Amino acid sequence: MMCLKASQGRANNGFTKEEFDDQPLLFSRTISGAAVMGLALSSGSLGMNAVTVSPGSKTTIIGAGIIGVVIARQLQNRGYRVTLVDRDEPAEGCSRGNAGILAAYGVAPLSLPGILKKVPGMLFDPTGPLSIRRQHLFNMVPWLWRFWRASEPGAVERIAAALEALLGSTVSGYKALTRDTAAESLIKVSPVLCVYEDQYAYEKDRLVWGVRERHGVRWSLLNNSELRDMEPSLAERYRFAVALENCGFTLNPQRLTQLLFKEFIRDGGQFLRADVQDIAMENGKPAHLQTSAGQHSIQKVVIACGAWSGQLALRLQEPVPLQQERGYHVTLCDFKGQGPRYPIISPSQKVIATPMEMGLRVAGMVEFGGFLPPDHRRSTILRSHLAGLFPGIQGGNAMRWMGHRPSLPDSLPVIGRSSRHASVFYAFGHQHVGLTAAPMTGSVIAELLSGEKPSIDLFPFRIDRF
Repeated sequence: MMCLKASQGRANNGFTKEEFDDQPLLFSRTISGAAVMGLALSSGSLGMNAVTVSPGSKTTIIGAGIIGVVIARQLQNRGYRVTLVDRDEPAEGCSRGNAGILAAYGVAPLSLPGILKKVPGMLFDPTGPLSIRRQHLFNMVPWLWRFWRASEPGAVERIAAALEALLGSTVSGYKALTRDTAAESLIKVSPVLCVYEDQYAYEKDRLVWGVRERHGVRWSLLNNSELRDMEPSLAERYRFAVALENCGFTLNPQRLTQLLFKEFIRDGGQFLRADVQDIAMENGKPAHLQTSAGQHSIQKVVIACGAWSGQLALRLQEPVPLQQERGYHVTLCDFKGQGPRYPIISPSQKVIATPMEMGLRVAGMVEFGGFLPPDHRRSTILRSHLAGLFPGIQGGNAMRWMGHRPSLPDSLPVIGRSSRHASVFYAFGHQHVGLTAAPMTGSVIAELLSGEKPSIDLFPFRIDRF
Protein backbone atom coordinates (compact mmCIF):
# COMPACT_ATOMS: atom_id res chain seq x y z
CA MET A 1 0.00 0.00 0.00
CA MET A 2 1.39 3.38 -0.99
CA CYS A 3 1.91 5.94 1.75
CA LEU A 4 2.80 9.59 1.59
CA LYS A 5 6.04 10.45 3.30
CA ALA A 6 5.71 13.76 5.07
CA SER A 7 9.32 13.53 6.14
CA GLN A 8 10.38 14.00 2.52
CA GLY A 9 10.11 17.70 3.16
CA ARG A 10 10.23 17.96 6.90
CA ALA A 11 13.87 17.70 7.83
CA ASN A 12 14.63 18.93 11.33
CA ASN A 13 10.92 19.44 12.00
CA GLY A 14 11.00 22.68 10.02
CA PHE A 15 13.36 24.53 12.35
CA THR A 16 17.07 24.94 12.89
CA LYS A 17 19.00 23.84 15.93
CA GLU A 18 20.25 27.30 16.89
CA GLU A 19 17.26 27.71 19.21
CA PHE A 20 16.63 28.02 22.90
CA ASP A 21 16.71 24.74 24.77
CA ASP A 22 13.37 23.28 25.75
CA GLN A 23 12.47 22.03 29.16
CA PRO A 24 11.62 18.35 28.78
CA LEU A 25 8.01 17.29 29.03
CA LEU A 26 7.00 14.15 30.86
CA PHE A 27 3.93 12.52 29.36
CA SER A 28 2.00 9.97 31.34
CA ARG A 29 0.37 8.53 28.22
CA THR A 30 2.95 8.71 25.43
CA ILE A 31 3.89 6.10 22.87
CA SER A 32 7.01 6.73 20.80
CA GLY A 33 7.13 6.03 17.09
CA ALA A 34 9.41 6.31 14.10
CA ALA A 35 9.99 9.37 11.93
CA VAL A 36 7.79 9.22 8.84
CA MET A 37 4.19 10.41 8.64
CA GLY A 38 2.12 9.00 5.83
CA LEU A 39 -1.40 8.14 4.87
CA ALA A 40 -3.12 5.67 2.63
CA LEU A 41 -6.82 4.96 2.55
CA SER A 42 -9.62 3.64 0.49
CA SER A 43 -12.06 6.02 -1.15
CA GLY A 44 -15.59 6.49 0.05
CA SER A 45 -18.28 9.10 0.25
CA LEU A 46 -20.90 10.09 2.77
CA GLY A 47 -23.17 13.09 2.88
CA MET A 48 -22.79 15.96 5.30
CA ASN A 49 -25.87 15.07 7.36
CA ALA A 50 -24.28 12.23 9.26
CA VAL A 51 -24.90 11.17 12.83
CA THR A 52 -22.81 13.29 15.20
CA VAL A 53 -20.51 11.99 17.89
CA SER A 54 -21.98 11.60 21.34
CA PRO A 55 -20.02 12.50 24.47
CA GLY A 56 -17.92 9.56 25.58
CA SER A 57 -17.12 8.61 22.00
CA LYS A 58 -13.55 8.42 20.75
CA THR A 59 -12.18 11.28 18.69
CA THR A 60 -8.65 11.32 17.30
CA ILE A 61 -6.87 14.55 16.40
CA ILE A 62 -3.85 14.40 14.10
CA GLY A 63 -1.59 17.30 15.05
CA ALA A 64 -0.52 18.54 18.49
CA GLY A 65 0.11 22.20 17.76
CA ILE A 66 -2.00 24.97 19.25
CA ILE A 67 -4.94 24.20 16.94
CA GLY A 68 -5.00 20.49 17.76
CA VAL A 69 -4.45 21.00 21.48
CA VAL A 70 -7.20 23.61 21.80
CA ILE A 71 -9.63 21.40 19.87
CA ALA A 72 -8.71 18.55 22.20
CA ARG A 73 -9.44 20.66 25.27
CA GLN A 74 -12.75 21.90 23.87
CA LEU A 75 -13.88 18.35 23.11
CA GLN A 76 -12.62 17.05 26.43
CA ASN A 77 -14.59 19.72 28.28
CA ARG A 78 -17.72 18.35 26.57
CA GLY A 79 -17.04 14.83 27.79
CA TYR A 80 -15.37 13.31 24.74
CA ARG A 81 -12.55 10.80 24.92
CA VAL A 82 -9.78 12.34 22.86
CA THR A 83 -6.45 11.11 21.55
CA LEU A 84 -3.88 13.48 20.09
CA VAL A 85 -1.47 11.99 17.55
CA ASP A 86 1.74 13.65 16.41
CA ARG A 87 5.12 12.53 15.16
CA ASP A 88 6.74 15.12 17.47
CA GLU A 89 6.16 16.36 20.97
CA PRO A 90 3.45 19.01 21.31
CA ALA A 91 4.18 22.55 20.06
CA GLU A 92 7.18 21.71 17.89
CA GLY A 93 6.05 23.50 14.71
CA CYS A 94 4.69 27.01 14.21
CA SER A 95 3.25 26.81 17.72
CA ARG A 96 6.85 26.97 18.86
CA GLY A 97 8.12 29.83 16.75
CA ASN A 98 5.29 32.26 16.06
CA ALA A 99 5.25 35.92 17.10
CA GLY A 100 2.88 35.24 19.99
CA ILE A 101 0.31 37.89 19.04
CA LEU A 102 -3.43 37.55 19.66
CA ALA A 103 -4.15 39.44 16.46
CA ALA A 104 -7.83 40.31 16.40
CA TYR A 105 -6.79 42.93 13.82
CA GLY A 106 -5.64 40.25 11.34
CA VAL A 107 -8.67 40.49 9.04
CA ALA A 108 -6.92 41.82 5.93
CA PRO A 109 -5.84 39.01 3.59
CA LEU A 110 -2.35 38.86 2.14
CA SER A 111 -3.91 39.04 -1.33
CA LEU A 112 -4.84 42.72 -1.52
CA PRO A 113 -5.52 44.50 -4.83
CA GLY A 114 -2.30 45.17 -6.75
CA ILE A 115 -0.38 42.30 -5.16
CA LEU A 116 0.45 40.62 -8.48
CA LYS A 117 2.54 43.64 -9.51
CA LYS A 118 4.89 42.80 -6.66
CA VAL A 119 5.72 39.28 -7.89
CA PRO A 120 8.75 40.34 -10.01
CA GLY A 121 10.20 42.06 -6.98
CA MET A 122 9.65 38.92 -4.94
CA LEU A 123 11.78 36.99 -7.42
CA PHE A 124 14.60 39.51 -7.79
CA ASP A 125 14.94 40.39 -4.10
CA PRO A 126 15.32 37.01 -2.42
CA THR A 127 15.94 38.58 0.99
CA GLY A 128 13.03 41.04 0.85
CA PRO A 129 10.13 40.89 3.32
CA LEU A 130 7.97 39.06 0.76
CA SER A 131 9.69 36.69 -1.64
CA ILE A 132 9.40 33.56 -3.75
CA ARG A 133 12.40 31.26 -4.09
CA ARG A 134 13.07 30.95 -7.82
CA GLN A 135 13.44 27.17 -7.58
CA HIS A 136 9.89 27.04 -6.24
CA LEU A 137 8.21 29.37 -8.76
CA PHE A 138 6.92 26.64 -11.09
CA ASN A 139 5.16 24.92 -8.18
CA MET A 140 3.64 28.24 -7.18
CA VAL A 141 1.95 29.16 -10.49
CA PRO A 142 -1.50 27.58 -9.82
CA TRP A 143 -1.44 28.95 -6.28
CA LEU A 144 -0.51 32.43 -7.50
CA TRP A 145 -3.43 32.39 -9.95
CA ARG A 146 -5.87 31.70 -7.11
CA PHE A 147 -4.04 34.24 -4.96
CA TRP A 148 -4.57 36.92 -7.61
CA ARG A 149 -8.25 35.98 -7.92
CA ALA A 150 -8.62 36.44 -4.15
CA SER A 151 -7.31 40.01 -4.44
CA GLU A 152 -10.44 41.20 -6.27
CA PRO A 153 -12.09 43.87 -4.05
CA GLY A 154 -15.30 41.91 -3.51
CA ALA A 155 -13.33 38.80 -2.56
CA VAL A 156 -11.21 40.81 -0.12
CA GLU A 157 -14.34 42.01 1.68
CA ARG A 158 -15.77 38.48 1.91
CA ILE A 159 -12.48 37.12 3.23
CA ALA A 160 -12.17 39.91 5.78
CA ALA A 161 -15.72 39.32 7.03
CA ALA A 162 -14.94 35.63 7.57
CA LEU A 163 -11.70 36.44 9.40
CA GLU A 164 -13.46 39.02 11.58
CA ALA A 165 -15.79 36.30 12.86
CA LEU A 166 -12.91 33.85 13.38
CA LEU A 167 -10.49 36.19 15.15
CA GLY A 168 -12.53 38.82 16.96
CA SER A 169 -12.99 36.96 20.26
CA THR A 170 -9.44 35.60 20.59
CA VAL A 171 -8.56 37.41 23.82
CA SER A 172 -11.72 36.33 25.66
CA GLY A 173 -11.28 32.86 24.19
CA TYR A 174 -7.83 32.46 25.70
CA LYS A 175 -8.91 33.93 29.01
CA ALA A 176 -11.57 31.23 29.20
CA LEU A 177 -9.21 28.45 28.07
CA THR A 178 -6.50 29.33 30.58
CA ARG A 179 -8.61 30.39 33.56
CA ASP A 180 -7.38 28.80 36.80
CA THR A 181 -4.55 26.99 35.00
CA ALA A 182 -0.77 27.40 34.97
CA ALA A 183 -1.09 28.95 31.51
CA GLU A 184 -3.21 31.87 32.71
CA SER A 185 -0.21 34.09 33.46
CA LEU A 186 1.12 33.65 29.92
CA ILE A 187 -1.79 35.59 28.38
CA LYS A 188 -1.37 39.36 28.39
CA VAL A 189 -4.16 41.72 27.33
CA SER A 190 -2.34 44.54 25.60
CA PRO A 191 -2.48 46.98 22.72
CA VAL A 192 -0.32 46.21 19.71
CA LEU A 193 1.56 49.21 18.32
CA CYS A 194 1.90 49.56 14.56
CA VAL A 195 4.71 52.10 14.08
CA TYR A 196 5.49 54.46 11.20
CA GLU A 197 8.10 57.11 10.55
CA ASP A 198 5.37 59.69 10.01
CA GLN A 199 1.66 60.07 9.33
CA TYR A 200 2.25 60.10 5.58
CA ALA A 201 3.65 56.55 5.77
CA TYR A 202 0.55 55.50 7.67
CA GLU A 203 -1.73 57.05 5.06
CA LYS A 204 0.08 55.14 2.30
CA ASP A 205 -1.26 52.00 4.01
CA ARG A 206 -4.85 53.26 3.79
CA LEU A 207 -5.95 50.22 1.79
CA VAL A 208 -5.27 47.75 4.59
CA TRP A 209 -6.53 50.14 7.27
CA GLY A 210 -9.73 50.61 5.32
CA VAL A 211 -10.31 46.85 5.28
CA ARG A 212 -9.69 46.69 9.01
CA GLU A 213 -12.02 49.58 9.77
CA ARG A 214 -14.87 48.02 7.80
CA HIS A 215 -14.45 44.73 9.65
CA GLY A 216 -14.54 45.56 13.30
CA VAL A 217 -10.94 46.50 14.09
CA ARG A 218 -10.62 49.46 16.43
CA TRP A 219 -7.59 51.61 17.18
CA SER A 220 -6.34 55.00 18.28
CA LEU A 221 -3.69 57.17 16.61
CA LEU A 222 -0.59 58.22 18.54
CA ASN A 223 1.51 61.28 17.82
CA ASN A 224 5.21 61.35 18.61
CA SER A 225 4.78 62.48 22.21
CA GLU A 226 2.12 59.86 22.96
CA LEU A 227 4.23 57.17 21.30
CA ARG A 228 7.29 58.11 23.42
CA ASP A 229 5.18 57.88 26.58
CA MET A 230 4.03 54.38 25.69
CA GLU A 231 7.24 53.04 24.18
CA PRO A 232 10.36 55.02 25.17
CA SER A 233 12.75 52.35 23.86
CA LEU A 234 11.59 52.75 20.26
CA ALA A 235 13.97 54.39 17.77
CA GLU A 236 13.38 58.12 17.39
CA ARG A 237 12.77 57.90 13.65
CA TYR A 238 9.37 56.34 14.41
CA ARG A 239 7.15 59.32 15.16
CA PHE A 240 3.63 58.04 14.50
CA ALA A 241 1.77 54.89 15.52
CA VAL A 242 -1.52 53.07 15.62
CA ALA A 243 -2.50 51.46 18.93
CA LEU A 244 -4.62 48.44 18.03
CA GLU A 245 -7.28 47.49 20.56
CA ASN A 246 -8.87 44.16 21.57
CA CYS A 247 -5.50 42.43 21.25
CA GLY A 248 -2.94 40.71 23.41
CA PHE A 249 0.05 38.42 23.32
CA THR A 250 1.53 35.41 25.03
CA LEU A 251 4.83 35.46 26.87
CA ASN A 252 5.72 32.08 25.36
CA PRO A 253 3.60 30.47 22.62
CA GLN A 254 5.30 27.11 22.93
CA ARG A 255 4.88 26.90 26.70
CA LEU A 256 1.27 28.06 26.38
CA THR A 257 0.54 25.09 24.12
CA GLN A 258 2.50 22.72 26.34
CA LEU A 259 0.66 23.79 29.47
CA LEU A 260 -2.73 23.39 27.80
CA PHE A 261 -1.55 19.98 26.67
CA LYS A 262 -0.61 19.06 30.24
CA GLU A 263 -4.13 20.02 31.34
CA PHE A 264 -5.43 17.73 28.61
CA ILE A 265 -3.30 14.83 29.86
CA ARG A 266 -4.19 15.52 33.50
CA ASP A 267 -7.88 15.27 32.66
CA GLY A 268 -7.52 11.89 31.00
CA GLY A 269 -6.51 12.75 27.45
CA GLN A 270 -4.34 10.36 25.46
CA PHE A 271 -1.24 11.25 23.45
CA LEU A 272 0.15 8.92 20.81
CA ARG A 273 3.56 9.96 19.57
CA ALA A 274 3.69 8.15 16.26
CA ASP A 275 3.64 8.61 12.52
CA VAL A 276 0.35 7.97 10.76
CA GLN A 277 0.97 5.46 8.00
CA ASP A 278 -2.57 4.52 7.05
CA ILE A 279 -6.20 5.37 7.77
CA ALA A 280 -8.42 2.40 7.08
CA MET A 281 -11.92 3.48 6.03
CA GLU A 282 -14.94 1.19 6.25
CA ASN A 283 -18.24 2.45 4.82
CA GLY A 284 -16.97 6.01 4.91
CA LYS A 285 -15.99 5.83 8.55
CA PRO A 286 -12.43 5.58 9.85
CA ALA A 287 -11.82 2.25 11.53
CA HIS A 288 -8.24 2.64 12.70
CA LEU A 289 -4.97 4.41 12.18
CA GLN A 290 -2.00 2.34 11.21
CA THR A 291 0.93 4.06 12.87
CA SER A 292 4.59 3.45 13.54
CA ALA A 293 3.49 2.43 17.04
CA GLY A 294 0.88 -0.05 15.82
CA GLN A 295 -2.86 0.04 15.21
CA HIS A 296 -5.00 2.71 16.84
CA SER A 297 -8.77 2.28 16.85
CA ILE A 298 -10.75 5.43 15.99
CA GLN A 299 -14.29 6.65 15.40
CA LYS A 300 -13.87 10.27 14.26
CA VAL A 301 -10.76 12.07 12.99
CA VAL A 302 -9.79 15.74 13.01
CA ILE A 303 -6.91 16.64 10.68
CA ALA A 304 -5.06 19.57 12.23
CA CYS A 305 -1.41 19.08 11.31
CA GLY A 306 -0.68 22.45 9.73
CA ALA A 307 1.40 22.55 6.57
CA TRP A 308 1.29 18.75 6.27
CA SER A 309 -2.51 18.53 6.31
CA GLY A 310 -2.73 18.96 2.55
CA GLN A 311 -1.08 15.61 1.99
CA LEU A 312 -3.70 13.92 4.13
CA ALA A 313 -6.57 15.77 2.46
CA LEU A 314 -5.24 14.73 -0.94
CA ARG A 315 -5.32 11.07 0.03
CA LEU A 316 -8.90 11.61 1.19
CA GLN A 317 -9.64 12.79 -2.37
CA GLU A 318 -10.05 16.40 -1.24
CA PRO A 319 -7.09 18.26 -2.74
CA VAL A 320 -6.40 21.78 -1.54
CA PRO A 321 -3.86 24.33 -2.85
CA LEU A 322 -1.86 24.42 0.37
CA GLN A 323 1.60 25.99 0.25
CA GLN A 324 4.32 26.11 2.88
CA GLU A 325 4.79 29.81 3.61
CA ARG A 326 8.00 29.98 5.54
CA GLY A 327 8.44 32.36 8.44
CA TYR A 328 11.57 33.19 10.41
CA HIS A 329 12.31 34.50 13.85
CA VAL A 330 15.24 35.63 15.93
CA THR A 331 14.88 35.57 19.71
CA LEU A 332 17.40 37.72 21.57
CA CYS A 333 18.15 36.64 25.13
CA ASP A 334 20.31 38.10 27.90
CA PHE A 335 20.68 41.49 26.23
CA LYS A 336 21.48 44.81 27.87
CA GLY A 337 19.23 47.82 27.51
CA GLN A 338 15.51 48.39 27.43
CA GLY A 339 13.24 46.41 25.17
CA PRO A 340 9.63 47.19 24.26
CA ARG A 341 6.73 47.15 26.70
CA TYR A 342 4.24 46.17 24.00
CA PRO A 343 4.28 44.14 20.80
CA ILE A 344 5.51 46.29 17.91
CA ILE A 345 4.60 45.90 14.23
CA SER A 346 6.79 47.51 11.57
CA PRO A 347 4.72 47.41 8.35
CA SER A 348 7.60 48.64 6.19
CA GLN A 349 9.76 45.69 7.21
CA LYS A 350 6.89 43.23 7.73
CA VAL A 351 8.14 42.17 11.15
CA ILE A 352 6.71 41.97 14.66
CA ALA A 353 8.76 42.36 17.83
CA THR A 354 7.26 40.77 20.93
CA PRO A 355 8.55 40.85 24.53
CA MET A 356 8.59 37.29 25.84
CA GLU A 357 9.70 35.54 28.99
CA MET A 358 12.76 34.10 27.24
CA GLY A 359 13.78 37.40 25.61
CA LEU A 360 12.76 39.64 22.74
CA ARG A 361 11.49 37.91 19.61
CA VAL A 362 11.39 39.51 16.18
CA ALA A 363 9.41 37.42 13.71
CA GLY A 364 8.20 37.82 10.20
CA MET A 365 9.20 37.54 6.56
CA VAL A 366 7.00 35.84 4.00
CA GLU A 367 8.97 33.37 1.90
CA PHE A 368 7.45 30.84 -0.46
CA GLY A 369 10.06 28.13 -0.81
CA GLY A 370 8.35 24.83 -0.11
CA PHE A 371 10.72 22.48 1.68
CA LEU A 372 13.94 24.06 0.40
CA PRO A 373 16.62 24.65 3.06
CA PRO A 374 16.31 27.82 5.18
CA ASP A 375 17.89 31.02 3.89
CA HIS A 376 19.85 32.11 6.95
CA ARG A 377 20.45 35.57 5.48
CA ARG A 378 16.93 36.27 6.67
CA SER A 379 17.95 35.74 10.29
CA THR A 380 20.69 38.33 9.84
CA ILE A 381 18.15 40.75 8.36
CA LEU A 382 15.75 40.18 11.25
CA ARG A 383 18.54 40.90 13.73
CA SER A 384 19.30 44.17 11.93
CA HIS A 385 15.60 45.11 11.98
CA LEU A 386 15.58 44.51 15.72
CA ALA A 387 18.55 46.84 16.17
CA GLY A 388 16.85 49.45 13.99
CA LEU A 389 13.69 49.35 16.08
CA PHE A 390 15.42 49.36 19.49
CA PRO A 391 18.87 50.95 19.21
CA GLY A 392 19.39 50.90 22.98
CA ILE A 393 19.63 47.13 23.06
CA GLN A 394 23.18 45.81 23.21
CA GLY A 395 24.68 42.33 23.13
CA GLY A 396 22.65 39.25 23.89
CA ASN A 397 22.46 35.76 22.47
CA ALA A 398 20.44 35.38 19.28
CA MET A 399 18.64 32.14 18.48
CA ARG A 400 17.16 31.63 15.04
CA TRP A 401 14.26 29.57 13.75
CA MET A 402 12.39 28.85 10.54
CA GLY A 403 8.99 27.20 10.29
CA HIS A 404 6.29 26.41 7.75
CA ARG A 405 3.01 28.31 7.90
CA PRO A 406 0.16 26.44 6.17
CA SER A 407 -1.00 28.94 3.56
CA LEU A 408 -4.02 28.87 1.26
CA PRO A 409 -4.36 31.45 -1.54
CA ASP A 410 -7.42 33.18 -0.09
CA SER A 411 -5.87 33.58 3.40
CA LEU A 412 -8.67 31.51 4.94
CA PRO A 413 -8.14 28.20 6.75
CA VAL A 414 -10.09 25.03 6.12
CA ILE A 415 -12.44 24.43 9.04
CA GLY A 416 -15.33 22.00 9.07
CA ARG A 417 -16.54 18.55 8.14
CA SER A 418 -15.13 16.74 5.13
CA SER A 419 -17.32 16.99 2.04
CA ARG A 420 -16.70 13.30 1.30
CA HIS A 421 -16.32 11.55 4.64
CA ALA A 422 -18.77 12.38 7.42
CA SER A 423 -16.40 11.07 10.09
CA VAL A 424 -13.53 13.36 9.07
CA PHE A 425 -13.12 16.98 10.15
CA TYR A 426 -10.55 19.56 9.10
CA ALA A 427 -8.85 22.41 10.93
CA PHE A 428 -5.76 23.61 9.08
CA GLY A 429 -4.36 26.35 6.85
CA HIS A 430 -4.42 29.17 9.38
CA GLN A 431 -1.43 30.93 7.83
CA HIS A 432 -0.41 33.87 10.08
CA VAL A 433 -3.29 33.57 12.53
CA GLY A 434 -3.15 30.04 13.94
CA LEU A 435 -2.54 31.19 17.51
CA THR A 436 -5.21 33.87 17.21
CA ALA A 437 -7.79 31.59 15.59
CA ALA A 438 -7.33 28.56 17.84
CA PRO A 439 -10.08 29.33 20.40
CA MET A 440 -12.84 29.82 17.82
CA THR A 441 -11.56 26.93 15.69
CA GLY A 442 -11.71 24.66 18.72
CA SER A 443 -15.20 25.85 19.58
CA VAL A 444 -16.72 25.28 16.15
CA ILE A 445 -15.13 21.85 15.68
CA ALA A 446 -16.53 20.83 19.08
CA GLU A 447 -19.93 22.22 18.10
CA LEU A 448 -19.92 20.32 14.80
CA LEU A 449 -19.10 17.04 16.48
CA SER A 450 -21.85 17.68 19.03
CA GLY A 451 -24.48 18.39 16.39
CA GLU A 452 -24.80 22.04 17.37
CA LYS A 453 -25.00 25.06 15.12
CA PRO A 454 -21.47 26.50 14.82
CA SER A 455 -20.87 29.87 16.45
CA ILE A 456 -19.75 31.33 13.12
CA ASP A 457 -20.66 30.71 9.49
CA LEU A 458 -18.31 27.98 8.22
CA PHE A 459 -19.27 28.29 4.56
CA PRO A 460 -16.23 30.48 3.72
CA PHE A 461 -13.93 27.87 5.30
CA ARG A 462 -15.25 24.76 3.51
CA ILE A 463 -12.66 22.44 1.99
CA ASP A 464 -14.37 22.18 -1.41
CA ARG A 465 -14.34 25.93 -2.11
CA PHE A 466 -11.42 25.75 -4.54
